[in-house]
Amino acid sequence: MSIRSLLHPLGFLHRADLLDLGWSAERIRSATADEGCTLLRRQWIVAPEAPAIVRSAAAAGARVTCVTATSLQGVWRPGHDDTGHVRLPPHSSGRCEGARVHRSLETVAPHPRSLIDRLENALAAVADCLGYEDALAVWESAVRIDLVSREHLMAVPWRGPRARRLAADVGDQSDSGLETLGLVRLARAGVRMRQQVRILGHRVDGLIGTRLVLQFDGFAHHRASDRRRDIAHDRRLRLSGYTVLRFDYHEVVNDWPRVEREILAAVAQGLHHRPRLP
Repeated sequence: MSIRSLLHPLGFLHRADLLDLGWSAERIRSATADEGCTLLRRQWIVAPEAPAIVRSAAAAGARVTCVTATSLQGVWRPGHDDTGHVRLPPHSSGRCEGARVHRSLETVAPHPRSLIDRLENALAAVADCLGYEDALAVWESAVRIDLVSREHLMAVPWRGPRARRLAADVGDQSDSGLETLGLVRLARAGVRMRQQVRILGHRVDGLIGTRLVLQFDGFAHHRASDRRRDIAHDRRLRLSGYTVLRFDYHEVVNDWPRVEREILAAVAQGLHHRPRLP
């Protein structure tokens, strides 16, 4: 048995896990060096390929939290900031260079042998750290990929009002963070968008009225086959009398006022309630 066979997928291991398996202190020291790992703060064994923020958290006696912790688990992350986020105890004077440090009280007790904050704590940090729209997009992404259920989020006794608001508002329909942003922003403009409506055999991201289809393309590039499928579905929708507006990541995140103007213009023309005429 090697240390590497026991590492967390993010490249760390608590020294106590090896002691529980009967490893001696000398064996741990020897194996750590032989396998190219590092022992930090006498308790965290970290592999060289571990993300830099994981190594920094271990060295600082912190835990990775907020959008960094959620994104490492596959949750959508707003693209405007890639700073690492860590949590230190509220009264700690510790520092973590290059990271944003959170010191708020935990919602739930952290796992003592993990460098990644519990999901509830990470989501509470997201609620306090991001604006409402981005935070809701992160929460709904966590629900979408089955990290947590909407029912669980509603049942957690959140400490802060922002987390409680998100727990009350979080939905389970969004297929992407962009979709959540579109939903919230259009609602603020007085436009109701229905999500994930099935039309002509495929789901669309949003439908306004009965005829205006909205599609939001994520930051990651689609495979060519997926892109061809999307374009073919757009053609079928148009030939069936729907108006289709498709927006990419940059437009939704960085140019929303223009996106909103175009959607509102389509609504003003009545394209959400009647077939588009030739």
